[in-house]
Amino acid sequence: MNRVQLVVAMAVAAAVRSPGQALADLRVLTTESRQYERVELGWRPERAPANPFDPNVAALDAWVEYPPGRKAAVPGFWFQGYERSLKDAKAVGKERVEVLRGTGAPEWRVRFSSGETGVHRVTLVLREAGAERRSEAAEVRIRPGKSGGFVRVSRRNPQFMEDDSGKSFFPIGENLCMYEKREGTYYFDRLLAKLAAAGGNYVRLWQEYYVPKELGTVAGPGDGSFAGFPLETQVTGLGRYDLESAWRLDYVAGLAEKLGVRWQLCFEMVVWWQQRQEHRWSRNPYNAANGGPVVKPADYLTDERARELVKRRLRYSVARWGWSTHLAAWELWNEVDNLEGFTSQANVAWHREMAQYLKQADPFGHLVTTSWRDPGMFALPEIDIVQGHSYFGSEIDAAEYTMEDSDHLMRRFGKPFFFGEQGIDGDWAADPEGKHFHDCLWASAVSGAAGSGLYWWWHNYVETNGLYRHYKALAKFVEGVDWPGRDWRAVRLSRPNLPVSLKAYGVTGRDRALVWLHDPLAFRIVEGKGVRGPAQAKASVNVVGLEDGEYAIEWRDTTTGAVVRVDLGKVDHMRHFGYGLEMRAPEFWGDVAARVLRRGAGWGLGLARGLKQADTGEEQPMGLRAEPSR
Repeated sequence: MNRVQLVVAMAVAAAVRSPGQALADLRVLTTESRQYERVELGWRPERAPANPFDPNVAALDAWVEYPPGRKAAVPGFWFQGYERSLKDAKAVGKERVEVLRGTGAPEWRVRFSSGETGVHRVTLVLREAGAERRSEAAEVRIRPGKSGGFVRVSRRNPQFMEDDSGKSFFPIGENLCMYEKREGTYYFDRLLAKLAAAGGNYVRLWQEYYVPKELGTVAGPGDGSFAGFPLETQVTGLGRYDLESAWRLDYVAGLAEKLGVRWQLCFEMVVWWQQRQEHRWSRNPYNAANGGPVVKPADYLTDERARELVKRRLRYSVARWGWSTHLAAWELWNEVDNLEGFTSQANVAWHREMAQYLKQADPFGHLVTTSWRDPGMFALPEIDIVQGHSYFGSEIDAAEYTMEDSDHLMRRFGKPFFFGEQGIDGDWAADPEGKHFHDCLWASAVSGAAGSGLYWWWHNYVETNGLYRHYKALAKFVEGVDWPGRDWRAVRLSRPNLPVSLKAYGVTGRDRALVWLHDPLAFRIVEGKGVRGPAQAKASVNVVGLEDGEYAIEWRDTTTGAVVRVDLGKVDHMRHFGYGLEMRAPEFWGDVAARVLRRGAGWGLGLARGLKQADTGEEQPMGLRAEPSR
């Protein structure tokens, strides 16, 4: 138990022993649950606290006794229920306008989840106006479930992630940082469903500080109405939270859980801390002009009151959403290096303080990440995931740029790394089929990173052009890969028979490999127009670094994920002079990928059920009816 949890636990334990006035009418909203599912309790006070968002004014905590005898303090939060509806039930797509209607009175809530089965005893403790009150212990029965639990840094290989059960987790997804404010949660009904149906399993969300340009007006098209899930705004004032926005994130969190999509929540967006961003800095609640403590943006990292307010917001976020196993990580900053007046010294100190606080306040132990490039913050032991952002011009080879941009961040810190944002700058109209988008996904996935890059232009490119299909082929390709189970190294070649333009990328792990052949000249944008190149018919490579033995080479169509051919090959260092495994690619345009496995290697790449022969579609055990390489 860490220091902050210990202090809270001692206070809760003292209150449990005290004879003060009891908290009556505790409601157990989830009387029975399964492992890692949400358990929720509610208590409605006689009157609302002066400020229920300030723990110094009023704080509710739960003392949870788990079946093995372990005890933990879980923070509570102030809650208002809502129901959603459409202003016009006949409206479709972006024309829809969400309307929220409050339900019931505001009250305290506690949420938690547990990997244990059996009866859990929960006692609520309220500290307010110098007094402490407690509830009678409530019992919640938790039955066995199928969830693997929370996402962690792998114990087997710290450059990858896995869940509590030890199952590998490899993010494939996009940014959904903001949504059409007028469409509200209905926006996520559309986009999250499309991503999940295509095999995507990860999104990045923002909290931020959005309010309309004219305070109090309804957000509409053309007024910068794309919003995240703000708690503090110029409307609420510092230290008070937007409960409608919080409810919307509740809804999205529940939807993500149903669809099997994990998410990370980013607290700070740098554009709100740039004075040139007139429509944001002028509406930032921390701006001294709006009654906040910060005169200039850089002061935010060092001002004592600002840091205290941030911790309150972190505590509230932990209390409200920390229960979710689908919340993969807390992200402290988006592109903090672009903060006006940025210094690494102040940045590292701020990140150390806030990451330590999060880890102490979060009883569920979520991962902590941040972005963009400052090596000092990534070196902190409290930062679990290294996250870069990568953008490039449309004339640049997306695959090569991705590899070069990731290499210096991936190995340096010995932590999981992936791109939290990725994409091309402009010229989308010249690439309606998403070839650059496709190349970003595949290059990042086979680079040795802990996940594929999260594409940025979700709202005006991926959805608009119907490009979610590109996720499906990649998801099929990496299905079943036990990423933490191998010490993956970049693919090394000998005697390649490749056209000058063709390049080979991928990773090897002693007895297996993932190989991606990419032709950057297959599609280029030249002077704003797309130019297609020819198909490739005679490409071959020899992959070195694999153990001796017989191998299956399963070639995949990277646009559909289908198996197009299965070859057999052999590695024998005594006979082949160290030339490695010969791989002859089928004819392809743009790119083609292969999954390589040694016979008897325990598979782990999802091929344990056998290899599908492209011409028959029948299940073929390893080594049967496959075309041998000569």
